[in-house]
Amino acid sequence: MIFITIVIGATILVLLWLIRRAKDQAETSEQQSEVLSSAQSENGSESKESSQKVKTEATAEQKKKKGNQQAKRNPNTHQQFTHPQLITTLKGHSGLVTSGDFSANGRHFISAAEDRIVLFWSTKEFGQKSQQSVRGNIEFDHATKVCWSPDSKAFIIQAATANCIQVYKLTKNSTGGLGTPSLALTFPQHSAEADVIALGFAVSGRFIMTLNSRSQLVIWDLRGNILEEMDVRHGDTYHAQLSTCGRFIITSGFTPDAKVWEVKFNKSGNYEGIKRAFILSGHTSGIYSSTVNADSSRMATVSKDGSWRLYDTKIEYDKGQSPYLLLSGKYERKETPGIIKLSPDSRTIAIAAHNDIYCYSAINGEQLNYIHNIYEGSIVDVLFDPSSKFLLTLGDKHIRVFHNVAGYMAALQDLEQSRLKASNAGMRERIDGQIQEAKLALQQIQQITALE
Repeated sequence: MIFITIVIGATILVLLWLIRRAKDQAETSEQQSEVLSSAQSENGSESKESSQKVKTEATAEQKKKKGNQQAKRNPNTHQQFTHPQLITTLKGHSGLVTSGDFSANGRHFISAAEDRIVLFWSTKEFGQKSQQSVRGNIEFDHATKVCWSPDSKAFIIQAATANCIQVYKLTKNSTGGLGTPSLALTFPQHSAEADVIALGFAVSGRFIMTLNSRSQLVIWDLRGNILEEMDVRHGDTYHAQLSTCGRFIITSGFTPDAKVWEVKFNKSGNYEGIKRAFILSGHTSGIYSSTVNADSSRMATVSKDGSWRLYDTKIEYDKGQSPYLLLSGKYERKETPGIIKLSPDSRTIAIAAHNDIYCYSAINGEQLNYIHNIYEGSIVDVLFDPSSKFLLTLGDKHIRVFHNVAGYMAALQDLEQSRLKASNAGMRERIDGQIQEAKLALQQIQQITALE
């Protein structure tokens, strides 16, 4: 009996021990599961955070690449330029602007660009903040140079790929405005190796002028026939300009003298030839560019020697008379090729250097204005309108139109000098009235530019 009791007691103790051990193992297993679950949760969180970080970085990198690609496609995004004297910016080109020209009647401005189009602008709208343009397409090419015909019914271009002159005629639209241009004539290519660096259409309508990078000056008739070609002998030729009167061509380059050529026709309108009329001398180094006023009585040059010069060219050169030096000034950006332009009224000189414009008085040589950082890239040309009231710069994908404030200042200087030379009281009284008008005009333009 005692033995049975002992066995039963031992069995109960063994069962209790087994139950306790099984319970301990269950608790241990549960704790391990919790730890494992916690670890997996943490790892999952870290993985999610890491994945999100990678995704964010990838998105940022994509945005950066996209921005870089956009900047690469459009490096000239300097569209937020502002200046008190800026009237408006002519926008519409999607490619870099290459050239521009005013029509002979002053009513229209044409611009050309690498986007294979030309745009026509009404000069009456220059005083407005926004303008409408008429578009014309250049067939399978783009224009590096563009010029109006004297009657403003056609224009010519120097085609980049074809490397030749093309003539486009303009039609009228239903409202009487400018219509779509159409290709009318293609000139034969003169030189496959040399690029044309200057193009001009004589106001007489008798000839077209080109100058190429090999210093070859070519005179064409309007049918595309060469009347004459010659070497202007500048070594490297940098620039050429046909005078507004259509009588002279100024060429300049590596040599320190600018050469002025006369294009001659007889009374019957037959071509007689081209000869050197006179030279613009005095520089000690090459001449970047040269310019002439509306009636060819004034010419100006800018040189590598760090100076600009203004000449009186109303001379009897056929009798051996040489141009007179009127003014000379410093060109401090002599390492930068400069573009010089003389206003049609002969009172203002503008010099473009990279993306800056310097304006000088052609009356006393004083620097009257300076406008800087107009574009991201370099200015490709600078022009005065026929009235000398506006100054235009071409660069990047836009044309900027400025008030010619320096012109108003120079006009007042010119009148004050004229009063000193007046020979009688009547003349002085008349000039005094003009001076008052000039002062009022200057005051008004200064108020306008101060408010803008």
